Amino acid sequence: MVIQLRMSEDNSPEYELRNTSDDDLSQSSNAIASRPPASPIAPSPARNSTDLPLSPDTWKALKLDDYLTNYPGGANLTLQDYAFAHQAQNFICGIGEGCHAGQLGNPVSAPDWYVLYAAQEWNAVQNSIYTAIGFAVSMVQATAGSMITDLFGTKSHSVFFYLQDFFILISAVAFTVAMISIFAGAATVLVASVAAGAIAAGASSVFTGVNLYQSWDRTPDAFTRWSSYVYYLSEWQSKVQDKLANMTSTTIQSGISSPLGIANALKGGVFLNGTQVAEQQDVQKQIEKTLAVRILVDIIRTQGGYVTYKSDPCNGKGPNGAWKGDEYLSFCKDGTMMNIVKANGKKTDNKWYNARAIADKYNITTEYLVTQSWNCFQKYKTFGYDPYRNATLPTDPNSECVANLPVCDCTDPAIVRARHKGHSTTRACREQGKLPI
Repeated sequence: MVIQLRMSEDNSPEYELRNTSDDDLSQSSNAIASRPPASPIAPSPARNSTDLPLSPDTWKALKLDDYLTNYPGGANLTLQDYAFAHQAQNFICGIGEGCHAGQLGNPVSAPDWYVLYAAQEWNAVQNSIYTAIGFAVSMVQATAGSMITDLFGTKSHSVFFYLQDFFILISAVAFTVAMISIFAGAATVLVASVAAGAIAAGASSVFTGVNLYQSWDRTPDAFTRWSSYVYYLSEWQSKVQDKLANMTSTTIQSGISSPLGIANALKGGVFLNGTQVAEQQDVQKQIEKTLAVRILVDIIRTQGGYVTYKSDPCNGKGPNGAWKGDEYLSFCKDGTMMNIVKANGKKTDNKWYNARAIADKYNITTEYLVTQSWNCFQKYKTFGYDPYRNATLPTDPNSECVANLPVCDCTDPAIVRARHKGHSTTRACREQGKLPI
């Protein structure tokens, strides 16, 4: 029995219930048999089915370094042209741009999809760092003003401050982080090898042609000090962001397999990672912390600050025998005392204006400052050594020598004898230890 639909004369549907005969079934079967067979679903191309994990291992397994190096016409084919050739019509990278590879096989197939995905992540990092630099500088400008007010107080100080040295020290920061991808979870820091030469060259040339020398003799008030920081930090931000934008543009506009092209930036699959890139705020905080430490170190040094190692026994009333009091920067561990003191002519001043604010307000401990400085001195055997002066300053504030105050080793026999003769610690460290204080 079947229900048959037919149209009446007035075009309204009519339904008829009737028995099904063998002839009807036969005709129906013949009709079905006479239909052309349905076309089978075309399988995806073999290379489209390469749904591999997003990792450097996949990059290596697909031999994508060799693939890009030997890509036909790659020496002159820009990243956008390469993407267009693989049906990625709107793949436009750059600062202020977001390029997206889409889904594997829609429309870009493997192995090219993996290349474009890595380029997408590389571009996201450049934009994230570009923005983070701006936010970080704004925060550090405010922090610098606060530090000057907190740590200098209202008293004038006749000391020289070389902003040129300071900004050479920090100028490499953004060149380093501009090519860094910090991934959440594993916290792996990946640096693109293409940046190596540019970082070293850029660090010493960022402020070429800008007069950076300032003297606190001529600018004794806190407002002028802060204004100088703000001005030079703004200059630094502008030049660093311009440099980053130019480096990004050069990579995009160069042939993909040329020395400056995207192949070098993506080499080894460093940007092929399924983990999300760390939040912009995380990158920003690392830049802020590193710059804040450098500013603090210079503020301490402008006041004649230096570290003493084992100048006194750990028999104070502070933690583990350190000196007790909010005006001291003293640290003791395992019977070893290290203090931050300041040279005042031939005398030694152990007290610091508002010293407690360094740890309480800026979260930079005396332990961190003295340990960093001592370890740096022990390794390089020189005072205030800076391994990043002509290289790259890391974003991790725990990297060596980020804090690099001069250190006086008071166990040095010549210094011990001078102090026994009645010389002050500062005089003994300056004359016998040759400390630049």
